[in-house]
Amino acid sequence: MDPTGKHCPKAPAYDPLLSSVPLFDPAQLPLRDWCAGSREDAVTGLVAFPDFHSHIPRALASALTGGGLVGLAIGDVDGLKGHVEQSNATDPGCYGHLAGNKVMARLGAVTRTWFHTQPWEAGCAATFGGDEVIIAAALDDATGFHRAVTQLRDRLADELPVRVSFALAFASAEHLPADRGAGGWKHHFTDQLLAAVDRCLFTHKATRRATGGEGGIIAITQPPLTGHTAARDHRTLLPLPTGAETLHVLARPAGTGTPGMLLLPCAGPAGLRGKRLRLTSPDGTAHTAVAVSLHGQAAVPRETAATDTIEGPGIPLTLQPVREKSARGVPDDLAAALEKEGLDWSVLPAHEQAQMLHLITESASADIRTARITAVIDAVATRTRS
Repeated sequence: MDPTGKHCPKAPAYDPLLSSVPLFDPAQLPLRDWCAGSREDAVTGLVAFPDFHSHIPRALASALTGGGLVGLAIGDVDGLKGHVEQSNATDPGCYGHLAGNKVMARLGAVTRTWFHTQPWEAGCAATFGGDEVIIAAALDDATGFHRAVTQLRDRLADELPVRVSFALAFASAEHLPADRGAGGWKHHFTDQLLAAVDRCLFTHKATRRATGGEGGIIAITQPPLTGHTAARDHRTLLPLPTGAETLHVLARPAGTGTPGMLLLPCAGPAGLRGKRLRLTSPDGTAHTAVAVSLHGQAAVPRETAATDTIEGPGIPLTLQPVREKSARGVPDDLAAALEKEGLDWSVLPAHEQAQMLHLITESASADIRTARITAVIDAVATRTRS
């Protein structure tokens, strides 16, 4: 009730900002252990950036000095300005910037719900800039974080009129500065991490705009390393793509010891033969290259001269696996099962492939064939993890 004793009018059900009214319930904030006591952003309902920026340096430093693994992701709305201008021109009941607020309010609601389903013991989701979101978490493995951000990207695509692109990186104790005695190093280190991820995101978005590609990508980068070039802590590296997967990465020079090579933020392939990949460059051209392992990290040859200077944070590349040719064709039902599980048939040696294909072909019944295909899928999955 207002001071006159009259009942205050309720907001109409169609109020586009209804979902962004402050919650005043700390339990609803997307945080777990980190950034406790933070205020919420009034539009998104996420942790307000000033409080995030105040709390998160200590949280990251504590997790990394304790030997933990941290994931950091930044999401940016694709084409929000165009959506605002179109709404302003075509919807007489909704002036443009109100449409932008509606997008960000819904983005915040979806992110909050998604965050509370994650298994992380520590982490938070906060605002960043006008149309960006930051997710930080203490992790058990990098792959799980990448998968979780992919799920968030897909949920946002279902809920919003525009897409959201992400960039992410993983940090461990090896990324901490060697000299940590000076005051303020935690904030400086955190700003370096944020800058690395943000530059990766905008480098890939600039490439997408130049080539006319679609939004909603997830790009992977690495935080800057001091004193060495290849990652020593392989927990910070994602697997190379398999099956129908596509991976957007920011590649960087491998250093003076291995001129002419680009390091990928991925684990190196096992064996001496390497792994064939289809690489798409920023200009849209594609070629096949063999990724090899440099001290456990994947690397590919540079297309340009090794003496050419790379401007910016690195080279944005799109990676896709190359399906290796088999001496005998893979049956359609086996190929469908491999694709469904995202597995690469070529991880098996040729003699094992031939044996398994023979067993499948000679199956006496449909049930036996199905069981043998299941056994093959298990064998490929086991070899992929090993």
